[in-house]
Amino acid sequence: MSIEIVDVPVPDAWDDDSEGARLLRTLVDVRNAVVADSWGGDESHAFSYREAWAQWRGQVGETDDLRTIALLDGVPAGRGYGSRGLLEATTIAEIDVMVLPAARVRGVGAALADDLIERMRERGATTFQAWVGHRSGPGPTIAPPTGFGAVPAGSSEVRLLERLGFGLEQVERMSELRLDAARAALDAHLDDARSHALPRYRVETWEGRTPTARVASLAALHARMSVDAPSADLAHEPEAWDAERLHRYESSQLDGGRTVLRAIAIDASTDAVVAFTTLVGAGGGAPWYQHDTLVHGEHRGHRLGMLVKAANLLALADRERTAIVRTWNAEENRPMLRVNEALGFAPIRSEGVWQRKEATP
Repeated sequence: MSIEIVDVPVPDAWDDDSEGARLLRTLVDVRNAVVADSWGGDESHAFSYREAWAQWRGQVGETDDLRTIALLDGVPAGRGYGSRGLLEATTIAEIDVMVLPAARVRGVGAALADDLIERMRERGATTFQAWVGHRSGPGPTIAPPTGFGAVPAGSSEVRLLERLGFGLEQVERMSELRLDAARAALDAHLDDARSHALPRYRVETWEGRTPTARVASLAALHARMSVDAPSADLAHEPEAWDAERLHRYESSQLDGGRTVLRAIAIDASTDAVVAFTTLVGAGGGAPWYQHDTLVHGEHRGHRLGMLVKAANLLALADRERTAIVRTWNAEENRPMLRVNEALGFAPIRSEGVWQRKEATP
């Protein structure tokens, strides 16, 4: 039995005949097969080749990435991903490993993880983090130091993470909303939020790229996301956002065929963006994803989180009445979870956030 690790470059296009594009498609196929298996055959969590390519392209110059395929006796068996920041957090690396069901318990996952950790260490990483989905089930569980949430203790993922020296730091909740069942409640929540926010605040929504007049203010609020969102004891650094970085994020979605829907709250006294939320999706029945949502710390207590989320979800309902929306939140982020629960989001899975810190000289 032989295990070979092959690097996957970022190709110029996702659909050409180059070796890089072929490897990209193979990696995405492996990823989608593993995810579908973990969801009991549900393929709705799959990424298209174009979506994956656009996100990879959007990270060029912003992150230092490794994407790999494990070949077991010459046959694709797993995929690895390692990434560290180039603009900040240069010593923190995210690690992710997936192995096809037929290739498990044969050392493929360990080979992928060991390779990523060693090579990221050579590039300067001293802290490693992993976001891992965990199936719920009977038996013992592990709780993070935050005291919120838990993951099964006996899974193969947990055994590998603990062997690699990772400890559980945080649990995130994945939630889902079915818009057709939530429409009436969304209208009521938006009206109520407006009654608390007006006249000091107003809501704006749009599709696609951020209007020029809102770019600087929205980018500044994106920067706060990296320090304001609950992060337990995870190592992190503030992110510097400007117009260029906001443009790269939007391109990573739009170039992949996704639609971007935004809702923001404006402080009428300063015309500054003080809250935002984002929905992205490919349409055609595929799920939508609620990305970052943030209310500026100095403007909390006015139901702005509810205001922007309800407005954005209603904008989506107007274009796709039966859309399904998924999102992630730290279990200790009770204010945002209360908003999601009121809107109709239901928990569907837990994700453990794991960390390994190495001693530094």
